[in-house]
Amino acid sequence: MRPVLLDMHGFGSFREPSTVDFREVDYFVLVGPTGAGKSTVIDAVVFALYGSVPRWDDRKVVGLALAPSVNRGVVRLVFDVGGARYAVARDLRRSARGQVTVRNARLERLVDATGLGDGDTEVLAADGAVTGAVERLLGLTYEHFVTCVVLPQGDFAEFLHEKPAKRQEVLIRLLGLEVYQRVAQAANAEAARQRQRADLAAEQLSRYADATEEAERAARARIEAVERLDEDVRRRVPELVAAAGNLAEAERGCRRLAADTVLLAALRVPPGIDALDTEGRAVAAALAAAEEDLAEAEEDDAKARHALAAAGPRLPLERARDRWAERARLGAELPGVTAEHAVRDGVLREVETAGRTARAGQEAARAALDEVHRADHAAAVRARLAVGAPCPVCEQPVIALPARRAVPDLDAATTRLEAAEAEVRRLQGAWQDASRKAEAAAARVDALTGRLAVLRDELADSPDAAGVAAAVAETDRLEDGARQADSRLRQARRQRDAHAGQAEAVERRRQGAWAQLGAARDPLVPLGAPVPARSDLAADWRALADWAAAAADERRGLLAAAELSAEEARTAVSEVDAELRALLRAQDVPVPPGRPLAESAEPAVAAALERARGHADRIAERRAEAAAYAAARAQAEEAAQVARLLGNLLRADGFERWLLASALDVLVDEAAKTLLELSGGQFELTHDGRDFAVIDHTDADSRRPVRTLSGGETFQASLALALALSSQLAGLAAAGAARLDSIILDEGFGSLDEATLDTVASTLESLAAGGDRMIGVVTHVRALAERVPVRYAVRRTGTTSTVEREEL
Repeated sequence: MRPVLLDMHGFGSFREPSTVDFREVDYFVLVGPTGAGKSTVIDAVVFALYGSVPRWDDRKVVGLALAPSVNRGVVRLVFDVGGARYAVARDLRRSARGQVTVRNARLERLVDATGLGDGDTEVLAADGAVTGAVERLLGLTYEHFVTCVVLPQGDFAEFLHEKPAKRQEVLIRLLGLEVYQRVAQAANAEAARQRQRADLAAEQLSRYADATEEAERAARARIEAVERLDEDVRRRVPELVAAAGNLAEAERGCRRLAADTVLLAALRVPPGIDALDTEGRAVAAALAAAEEDLAEAEEDDAKARHALAAAGPRLPLERARDRWAERARLGAELPGVTAEHAVRDGVLREVETAGRTARAGQEAARAALDEVHRADHAAAVRARLAVGAPCPVCEQPVIALPARRAVPDLDAATTRLEAAEAEVRRLQGAWQDASRKAEAAAARVDALTGRLAVLRDELADSPDAAGVAAAVAETDRLEDGARQADSRLRQARRQRDAHAGQAEAVERRRQGAWAQLGAARDPLVPLGAPVPARSDLAADWRALADWAAAAADERRGLLAAAELSAEEARTAVSEVDAELRALLRAQDVPVPPGRPLAESAEPAVAAALERARGHADRIAERRAEAAAYAAARAQAEEAAQVARLLGNLLRADGFERWLLASALDVLVDEAAKTLLELSGGQFELTHDGRDFAVIDHTDADSRRPVRTLSGGETFQASLALALALSSQLAGLAAAGAARLDSIILDEGFGSLDEATLDTVASTLESLAAGGDRMIGVVTHVRALAERVPVRYAVRRTGTTSTVEREEL
C-alpha cells in the first residue's frame, strides 16, 4: 500500500479541510511542534483504512476521531496497490446526544489509475464491509498494518529486554502466530468430533445384524418360488374363469326360465273388461242426444238475438221516453215558478220605496242635529263674552252682550238621528234579501223556459210519448225472449259437456285397459306373445292369457333340465378353485376375502412377488447402508487419528516453539546486518535461544547483553529489529504474503548522537533510494528532518491544524 492523497476535515485537530499530497514522494518527514498534529496525520491514514487508531487502545472507540465542537467530519485516502489506484472514505457524525458514529464508509477502485477520484469509480465495498475488503486488498490485518507500516518502536525496545517467555508472547502477537494455537484447539476438537462420529457409526452398524448374505440368498429364493407360482396361477386362472363362465351361464339360464315362468303364470285378465264396451255405447248415445238438444238451443238463441237486433237500439227510445217525461214535469212546474217571481219582484219594489223614505228621514234628522250643535256652540261662546274683551271668534272688542236664546235638546236630536240610521240599515238588509230572492226566482223562470225550448227542439222528430212507450215495451219483450233462449243454450251446453266428460272417462278407461294389455304383453314379446287384433278388447285379453298359461307349463319342463346342467358346472368350478387355493397356500400367499378367486389370485401373487422383491431390495439396501456405516466409522477413526496427531504436533511446546525459534533466527539475521550498518560496523545482533546479545567487533568480538547498551545503542538495536520485521513479516506472519510499499517511523530519534543519527539517516536514505517502498519519518530532530527531501510542516493555528508540503 502506497498513499497518494489524504483529505481530512473535522478529524482530530484538523477542524478545517486539509490535504496531504504524497504523489511522487519516496522519502518524507512530518515536522512541527509538539501537539501540532503530526501523529494525527498518520492516525488519519490508519483510520481511513481500518476505522480505528492504535493510540486509542480500543478498536471500538470512534468518538476520539471527531474534533471537539465539530458535528461532522470526513477522512478520505487515495492509495495505490499492485498497479491499481483506490479510494477509501469514512464520514463521522455526532448525534444530538453527543455519540459519534461512522456513516457512508466506502471503498472504490478508480477507473483512471492516475486520477484522484474525480472520475469514474467502481464501488468495491460499503459501510461495515469496508474494513474486511481493505484487509483482503492489502493482505494485512489491522494488527499487521500497525506493526509493519507504522513501526512500534517501543514494542521492540521492550522486545529486546524481556524474558524469553514474555518475548515469546510479544513475538506471537507481532507475527500473529495465535492462529496455530487456534488450529491446535480446532484439531483437538475435530478429533473428539470424529471419535464421536465413529462411535455413532458403530452404534448404527449394530442395528444391521440381520442384513447378512444368507438372508439375501433366502430372499432371492423366495422371489424365484413366487415367480413359479405366478406362472402356475396365470395358467390355472383362465380355467377357473372358463368354468365360472359356464356356471354363470347355466345359472343365468335357470334364473331366466324361472323368471319367465313366474311372469307367464302371473298374467290375469283384469276384472270389468267386458262391461267397458256396454258402458261406452250407453254413454255415446246420451252424448248424441245432448248434442241434438244443443243444436236446437243454439238455433233458438240465434233467432231471438236476430229479432232483438232488428228492433233497433234501446238507448234512443229510453232517452226519448225520459225527455217526454221531463217536458211534462217542467211544463207543470213553470206556472208556479212564474207566480213566485212576480211576488218576489213586488216585495222588492215595496222595500225600495220604504228605503227612499227612510233615507229622507235620516237626512232631516242629521240636519236638525247640526242645527242643535250650532245653537249649543253659540251658547257656549256667549258665556265667555265680556264687554270690551276681544271676541274669541272674530277677535273684535265686544261692544254689547247678545240676548239669550233658548237651547234645543241635544240628546233628543241625537236619538232621532240614530233611530233614522238604524231604520236605513234595516231596510238595506231587507232590500238585499228581497233582491237576492227576486233574482233567484227570475233565474229559475229563465232556466225552465230555456230547458223546455231545448226539449221541444229535441222531440220535434220523435214519436209522441205513447208511441215511445209502446216501442220500449216491445224491446223489453224481445230482450226477455233472448235471455230465455240464452239460458236454455247454456243448459244444453252443460248437459252436452257432462255427457262428453263421461264419454272421455269411459274412453280413458278403455285406453288404460289397452295400455294395460300392452304393458302386460311387452315383457312377454321376447317369449313369443301373440299380437292383439285391436278390435275386441276382451277377446285380445283372453287370447293373451291363454297363451301365457300354455307357455308357463312349457318352461317349467325346461327349468328342470337347466338346473341339472348348473349343478354340473358348479362342481367343476369347485374343483378348479380348490386346486388354485392349494397352490397359493403352498407359498403362503393370502387371498383377500370378499372377492372371487379368479379376480384376486393374480393380484395376490403379484403383491406377494412385489413384497418378496421389496424384501430382497431392503436387505440389499440395508447391507449397503451397513457397508456405508462401516466405511464412515473407518473414515471417522482415521480422521480422528489425523486430527489428534495435528493437535499434538501444534502444541505450544512443539511446532509453535520451533516456528518461533525459526522466525527469531530470520529476524536476528536481518537485524544483525542492519545494526552492523547503523553502528558503523561496531555491533552485530545475535541470540542464544533465550536472551539477545550484541557482538562488539571493537572489543575482540565479545558478546554483550543488550541491557548493557546505552539509550542510543538500544534505539539502534530496536530499529534494526523493527526494520527486519517490516521486511520479513510478509513471509513469517500467518496472515500470508503482503507487499509492504510504505514504512512510517514515529519518533525515537532524539536519543541518538550525531554520528548515530547520521548513520540512521543514511540507512533510511538507502532504503528510500531502493525505490521499492515509501519511507516516512515523524521527528522533532532538525538535523534528521533537514536531510529528508520532502517535508510536511504541521502547524497549529487557532483551533485547527494545517499541513504544508515543503521540498528542498
